[in-house]
Amino acid sequence: VSTQSTGSSGINAEYGGASNEVRDHMSLINERIKEERLRVIVFPEGTRNRTFDGKMLPFKKGGFHMAQQSQCAILPVLIYITPDVYDSKRWVFNRGTVRVKVLEPIPTVGLTKDDVNGLLEETQRKMQGALDAMIVKKE
Repeated sequence: VSTQSTGSSGINAEYGGASNEVRDHMSLINERIKEERLRVIVFPEGTRNRTFDGKMLPFKKGGFHMAQQSQCAILPVLIYITPDVYDSKRWVFNRGTVRVKVLEPIPTVGLTKDDVNGLLEETQRKMQGALDAMIVKKE
């Protein structure tokens, strides 16, 4: 899902076991996304992958629930940074190349909550395939 800054609600979008208050809040957010055509950035791995082994971490479901409920397409964006460019222990960037690849949008129109797992798997499969290709081209 792509971006337009709307501020942070400070809540975890993966709300399957969440309170009614969180569910109500997420429903309002999803309505705003639809009505105002907002863009949202989601980092589906949930944290930075510090291994640099070329394998993505398992995706969290929250952003996929948001995309399905708002019926907004997912625009996968890969950012590949090698350890020689970014020192994650010191949070320091060095000179070098950061590779970015924007994939084709993945539509969600007509999907239901029963489709969220498949949507997540499809997105991760496409992103991992593109990441694999980025790494091969670099070497």
